[in-house]
Amino acid sequence: MTPTSPDIRFDHAIDVTSIAQEYEIIGRQRCDCGGRLQLTRQSLVTHGHHHYDLMETECMACHRPRNFLFNIDSFFGKDRV
Repeated sequence: MTPTSPDIRFDHAIDVTSIAQEYEIIGRQRCDCGGRLQLTRQSLVTHGHHHYDLMETECMACHRPRNFLFNIDSFFGKDRV
């Protein structure tokens, strides 16, 4: 999948070393209204020779959407121990 949304910028992807780190980062974020974010969809995205997790969230208070793009090259396709 290659997203076409203008708010998806591969050069601004957040480098992570685990899925747990993705959830930790999202959990620390708040909407502009102060509400917590809830994950609504997770998608694997390939762009060039890189792999990304696109995490789509929604504010639990005002329902505003917010997307996060994580570069998962450091662990994608590797065995977990």
